Amino acid sequence: MKKHEQYNVGIYCRLSKDDIGSGDSSSITSQKTMREKHVRDNGWTVFDFYVDDGYTGTNFNRPDFQRMIDDVEAGKINMVVVKDLSRLGRNYIMTGQYTEIYFPDRGVRFVALNDGIDTKNSDNDIAPFKNILNEMYSKDISKKVRSAVRAKKQNGEFLSNRAPYGYMKDPSNKNRLVIEESGAAVVMRIFEMCASGHGTPYIAKVLNKEGLLSPRNHHEKLCPAYYKTPQLQYAWTPETIHQMLRSRIYKGDMVQGIYECARFKRTPSKRKPSEEWIITPSTHEPIISEDLWNYVQKCLDSRKRVLRSNEMQLFAGFIKCADCGYALAYARRYGTEYYSCGLYRRKGLDHCTQHYMNKQVLAKVVLDDIRRYARMAQEDTDGLVSKLAALNGNKEEKQIYAYTEELKAAETRFSELDRIMEQLYEDKVVGELSDNRYRKLSEKYEAEQTALEKRREVLRVEIELLNMSKRDTSEWLELIRNYADLQELDRIVLGELVEKITIGEAQIIDGVKNIEITIYYRFVGVVRL
Repeated sequence: MKKHEQYNVGIYCRLSKDDIGSGDSSSITSQKTMREKHVRDNGWTVFDFYVDDGYTGTNFNRPDFQRMIDDVEAGKINMVVVKDLSRLGRNYIMTGQYTEIYFPDRGVRFVALNDGIDTKNSDNDIAPFKNILNEMYSKDISKKVRSAVRAKKQNGEFLSNRAPYGYMKDPSNKNRLVIEESGAAVVMRIFEMCASGHGTPYIAKVLNKEGLLSPRNHHEKLCPAYYKTPQLQYAWTPETIHQMLRSRIYKGDMVQGIYECARFKRTPSKRKPSEEWIITPSTHEPIISEDLWNYVQKCLDSRKRVLRSNEMQLFAGFIKCADCGYALAYARRYGTEYYSCGLYRRKGLDHCTQHYMNKQVLAKVVLDDIRRYARMAQEDTDGLVSKLAALNGNKEEKQIYAYTEELKAAETRFSELDRIMEQLYEDKVVGELSDNRYRKLSEKYEAEQTALEKRREVLRVEIELLNMSKRDTSEWLELIRNYADLQELDRIVLGELVEKITIGEAQIIDGVKNIEITIYYRFVGVVRL
């Protein structure tokens, strides 16, 4: 009777997502059954099964693989059996290190049945080449997966595991976002608080004081099955608020590809420059309007100072020096609040002058100007429109008419050239026009048509821009007419109506101090009626 060597065998099985669909022979059950039969037929003892289901072969930090290594170190097993080398791993350096160095050094016999690899034998020269081929296969799969993922991102499909706060995955399409009402209400409130002048520390403090769940805890409440263990109680932080305020997700755009995808052999993810992000506009319903989102970005971008109460200065980000363009800086002295040129305060008279402006005076001037035009818009909308048109010399209407007439003439000439070239071709066919003459004339008319086509496109764009300007005037009128009874100026009103305010240097005229204050309204610019 043949005497069998005594081996305590660890049977290792692995199946990655890439292996699904490759046949029943790759399944975990099949791997276990066939390997167990081979071990028992040889009279060896199965010590344990080690199974990693759904793990890639390029990473050896797999739970049951590491458990098997622990048992090797403890001397519990002295043989490892796998279906083939690719089950052990697809990183040829690491796989070779285990099969050629690690296992032999510890007296562990390694067998890959389908590849005919057995470290007890010396005829294993093919093993390194098989490891390289296994890695090449995994590398090719990695490229294909990354290419497919990028295509989906460019198509605006949502691919993350967890929807952003304020949204949830569409039950009928996991790659599409739909609004989650309870979170969306908080998102809207955060944006409105920022727009009204509050900083991110203040907003976080308010949300924590009210006991509102942080995004992580809110998601756990909505999707408890997503978490294997209960989450800690996370607080709202200024950083979380800032990230939300910067996110284009909330205005309906899909932003993905922020980090470099984990590549083959699991290279660490790296944050990419913003110009390399994949941004797909209007992929889902927005929570925040375009205007509010843009205004909040302006608030975040502006070089602003906040008071100790953590509230933003009323004119922060709006008020500029008329001469150097620098922002006017806020200051308080002897109980008086005022602004002066930031460049002057930094570098002195060699660079600019003071451009002093009392805050209360400025607030009154701006408030009165808004109320004046608001009343005009309410009482005589047509008259205000006419005055605005006269202010611009009716140039928009005149220019639209001129461009429209030129466009009509261009289209008429274009059609005429088509007919001329048809007649030229007929003359050439019947022999009334030589080939050389036909070629010269056709080239001439085709060049004219090309120039006309380019001019037509320019004219259409110009007409559309002028029409947009007219629509901007209408939108400004609709906005400002709501503020006829405005009693107090705040940042929300400024954000809706004002683009910027410039302050000139004080001039003494006939013994009276004069300061030119210029208000640039959104949509229409400077209005002086």
